[in-house]
Amino acid sequence: MRARAATLSLLLALACGPAASSPRGSLDRLASALERGRTRDAYALLAEDYRRRVPFREFERQMRSRPESARELAALLRTADDDAEITAEVRLSDGDTLQLVFEEGGWRVRGNAVDIYDQSTPRAALRSFVRAMTRKRYEVVLRFVPDADREGMSVEGMARVFEGEGREETERLLAALRANLDAPIEVVGDRATMPYGEGATVQFVREGEVWKIEDPD
Repeated sequence: MRARAATLSLLLALACGPAASSPRGSLDRLASALERGRTRDAYALLAEDYRRRVPFREFERQMRSRPESARELAALLRTADDDAEITAEVRLSDGDTLQLVFEEGGWRVRGNAVDIYDQSTPRAALRSFVRAMTRKRYEVVLRFVPDADREGMSVEGMARVFEGEGREETERLLAALRANLDAPIEVVGDRATMPYGEGATVQFVREGEVWKIEDPD
């Protein structure tokens, strides 16, 4: 069994090949792996610190349970800013950024490459919330609503409000949040606060393993 495992590991390593020598090359390879469902190849392109925190089995489970997110990210990776070779940071077509880290002679993607609507930290939740709202993925936006506030809410109802009578207010809020995606966030236990703009704040609350947005304005 050990011999078979060693042989399999070697074959996988040979199949993946050496890490790409540029951010563009790494992103293209990750996009291809996500598009084709090559979980092992995609995992190998992630940064070492992420692989230390997230074992392969968990990554594989996420990739299988959220294939639409993997495909969506792959499409965004195809449109990434080529200036990343200089900055090691790429700007996706929806205005967000993706970081790369140079490790072991090659560039690797830092962070979660399966769930682009990550809620593992308040910062990730904020960026994911803005992305979901911008793309009008209201079924995803519901994930960010605290359990106590979800009663009576629906995808259809959110669409009516955000795209109807509340459209201008929604656009104003999103513009303000985009301009403050890197504002300082104070975390105290299971709650977090991000002041921004002229007296506005974002209130976060952690429920289980994910962060949700209690009040974005």
